[in-house]
Amino acid sequence: MQQIKAITFDLDGTLAHGALDSESYEKALIGYLKKIGYSGKRAKINKARHAMLEKMNKSQARNIELRFDLLYSILLHDLGLEITQERLDHIEALYNRFYRIELFPGVREMLEELSKKYHLAIVANAITTISKLALEKLELAKYFDYIILSRDLGVRKPDPEIFIYALRSMWIKASETVHVGDSLKDDVQGAKDAGMNTVWIKGDEEPTNIHPDYVISKITELPSLL
Repeated sequence: MQQIKAITFDLDGTLAHGALDSESYEKALIGYLKKIGYSGKRAKINKARHAMLEKMNKSQARNIELRFDLLYSILLHDLGLEITQERLDHIEALYNRFYRIELFPGVREMLEELSKKYHLAIVANAITTISKLALEKLELAKYFDYIILSRDLGVRKPDPEIFIYALRSMWIKASETVHVGDSLKDDVQGAKDAGMNTVWIKGDEEPTNIHPDYVISKITELPSLL
């Protein structure tokens, strides 16, 4: 791979695996809603959450990202509860507390190696701040010049605009940059539409008519490819 000066990475599914402990989060959320004054039935909470998630899914289908605090403003409104930033921050903190992120083997050593040769950045879809918090907690943020999340731009992959924003931030040409990710649609197609080189980490996803420039089976194969 010639003349590469920068690498952008997806996070979840590429550098790490993340998952929400849904049962614990739901229990904590319901407990907090009751604490701040909700006295109705649980079925109403479920209905309000369903409506909130439906709105989120419709927006994401159009590559529009709605922030966590906006989504939960809708939930609080539907439950007849006062909307305050303190409450929204508390709910997001609960979500972050029950979201677990675990690095894939060899990632730390790989980033240490690559950061000496290339500019590195994260370009990820996320509605919360958990990605930034996790990278800081894992002491990986130091390897990245930028951590670009869809929640901060209002646009999500595969829209090429989020990749173009990353390129402008780094002051590097698309042809000098490679994006690495595990999703053919979000990562490969989005980055290709922005003019970037692409590396797909092949997993269980079925092949499509989207063709990455390079294919690897695990993230630690990247340095030798470069």
